[in-house]
Amino acid sequence: MPRVSIILPVRNAQATLEQSVSSCLAQSFTDFELIIVDDGSTDGSTEIAGMFSRLDSRVVRISLGENRGVAVAAEVGRKAASGEFIARMDADDVCRPQRIARQVQVLDRQQNLAGCGTAVRLIGAPQSEPGRGFSEHVRWVNSLSSPEQLAAERFIDSPLVNPSSMVRASVLESVGGFSDPEWAEDYDLWLRLLEEGHQFLNIQQALLDWHDSEGRLTRASVRYSAEMFSRAKAYYLARVPRVAKSGVEIAGAGPVGKRLARHLVANSVRVGCFYEVHPRRMGERIAGIEVRDHSSMHCGESVLLAAVGLPGARGRIRKLALAAGYREGVDFFCVA
Repeated sequence: MPRVSIILPVRNAQATLEQSVSSCLAQSFTDFELIIVDDGSTDGSTEIAGMFSRLDSRVVRISLGENRGVAVAAEVGRKAASGEFIARMDADDVCRPQRIARQVQVLDRQQNLAGCGTAVRLIGAPQSEPGRGFSEHVRWVNSLSSPEQLAAERFIDSPLVNPSSMVRASVLESVGGFSDPEWAEDYDLWLRLLEEGHQFLNIQQALLDWHDSEGRLTRASVRYSAEMFSRAKAYYLARVPRVAKSGVEIAGAGPVGKRLARHLVANSVRVGCFYEVHPRRMGERIAGIEVRDHSSMHCGESVLLAAVGLPGARGRIRKLALAAGYREGVDFFCVA
């Protein structure tokens, strides 16, 4: 039985699949199986996966016959896996040769960890987004170097890059494996596991080349939209005991804060007020919720949420919140 099972869902990725699979097979750690789940491909992906399964006994090919989605494909792969660790991989990304070895080493040494991701290198980011979009996400996720930091910042965005992840198979089994929610399936998994108290970190070494393009699934599918991410955050925030009991106050009355407030109210969370810095906004009411001056912000029973999208605003609110006595990850969360 291999120690690691690498799950690689694929649909119509003939241009990149061979390079992706080859990078897995070139790992310095060799005690693994690579499970390629063909999610109803209509191009040459099926033939490429079949070729590798004939050439290397570690490669297992599963065909779904029809397009059922990446979440279903990943779960089919998980159920067929026999490894102690489940690693994810995508058909357009490339592993560095030491990736699997380093992750196994970390998880063997730190038994408190349920899993780990790695720092990644972003390849092919659209030129229209210099310093923003996925580039900014990569900068942030690569900084999450401790379990405490990763858990505290989990409502900002998905705190592990999914194709860089490795999780103990027993931990995945304990939460029912990969689910298929209306929002991003990987973000849902990390929020479920962190809610259960499981610990993760990102290895501070770029061990995956994460490819970006205008046509990638995270850009093309509505389940990865800002609206759906906000719904996911509100759903899991509502399950935080202190939020459910005492409600929240939101720093930021712009589009991000208003959208989050709407979703929180839909999950029966009381929104006490918005905090803003613009004088002309003071005293306004948004859906019946008062807008207050940020200088009146103080640590009380409610949980403070920083929900602002402007560059640098998150850091400014964090500084104000910590100075006011809030504890990030306890009674204060950044959510954008």
